[in-house]
Amino acid sequence: MLNLQEVKEAIDHLSREELRELREHVENRFVEILTEHPVSPEERIRRLDAAAKAMREGLTKEEWEAVEQAMNEEYIEPWDESEWTD
Repeated sequence: MLNLQEVKEAIDHLSREELRELREHVENRFVEILTEHPVSPEERIRRLDAAAKAMREGLTKEEWEAVEQAMNEEYIEPWDESEWTD
């Protein structure tokens, strides 16, 4: 595996098209890294369960059912990207 200095030196020998491809690759990788979640799926589920429990505390069964019904009733049309493109 190359170290960072060797990678930089190798980049100096790339063509314009190769540099464009490399830049695209690096940008895609950067997005992947930014979207990775630092917390495991199991921990996220545990936190969601705890948050849901905290939301329900202090509500009667009827109040919670009303909240649940309201969340399930509203319909939001899915985003259609083609509406905004030429």
